[in-house]
Amino acid sequence: MNKVALLCFGLGLASKKDYSAKERLLGFLALVPPIFWFLTPINAASAVALSLDGYPSWDKAIIGLLTVALAGWGVNALNHYLDRERDKVIWPARTLPTGRVKPHIALISTVVAFICALLLSWFFFNPVNFLFLLIAIILGALYSAYLRDRVGYLSLPPIVGLVSLGGWAAFAPETLLTSWLPWFLYFLHCCWQAGHIMVYYPLHVTNDATGKRSLKTPPALFGVPSPRTAVAIGIGFACLTLVLSIVLPLLAPLSYLYLALVSVTGIYGLVMGVRFFRDIENTKKGLQSFTALSVFRLVTVGAILLDVFVAHLYYWGKN
Repeated sequence: MNKVALLCFGLGLASKKDYSAKERLLGFLALVPPIFWFLTPINAASAVALSLDGYPSWDKAIIGLLTVALAGWGVNALNHYLDRERDKVIWPARTLPTGRVKPHIALISTVVAFICALLLSWFFFNPVNFLFLLIAIILGALYSAYLRDRVGYLSLPPIVGLVSLGGWAAFAPETLLTSWLPWFLYFLHCCWQAGHIMVYYPLHVTNDATGKRSLKTPPALFGVPSPRTAVAIGIGFACLTLVLSIVLPLLAPLSYLYLALVSVTGIYGLVMGVRFFRDIENTKKGLQSFTALSVFRLVTVGAILLDVFVAHLYYWGKN
């Protein structure tokens, strides 16, 4: 499970002296952790499905997923580029510290991805969607370059929540100010990201041979909590995320199928978080908790898409 989690999050590529072209390509693809290739576009897609109470045409759906994936690529690749020295200590098996990809390649791919995402948004969607995407890209870059180390990890959730608003704005910008649902989704996404990143927080606290911290740990929010406190905060936000996920059907036409899926995976994520809290020095449990909360969010947005699809199949079957 540990090796799978490391690979899934782009952290498990072994270092070698020389790499084949295939290994360099794999390293390049790992600039964006594989799970986020699915999670970020599906987050946006779930907002789209609820904004339309259905699905867009296949061509628009594919273009939309590609747009979000490219923006996500740019933000993640930039994060790798800016963290290339820090990762030699914290995550030495990442793509840049291992030498699989040169730093300038990561930076070039960032710029190309951002430009392509913005062009797709501008030509295939609408100015409101373009504005949300542009703000998300600017703030995402600012987070990696400045906000994380000066303000803290909890400056990220309000930025990541823009994925839901951007997805909603892509197809229903006129309802952004007339419906509570897109803003509820934004808050739900923010809470999940806060829980997710705070459970991850202790894994960035690295110690040298004397037991002292070998790198300055970024703050959570203008202050550095203990690892146990950080995980407790993460569990609290995860609980809030589960509650909000269960409340969501009061605002959206979702059924018991959705509730069953999010309840099971949400409770599992909380259990894994508590296990890590009780054994805070156990990196394996930390990765398992981080993975469980990632799966919780993936299942939540996937359950929205599935529920909407099943509802429309039922409607078509009756008519």
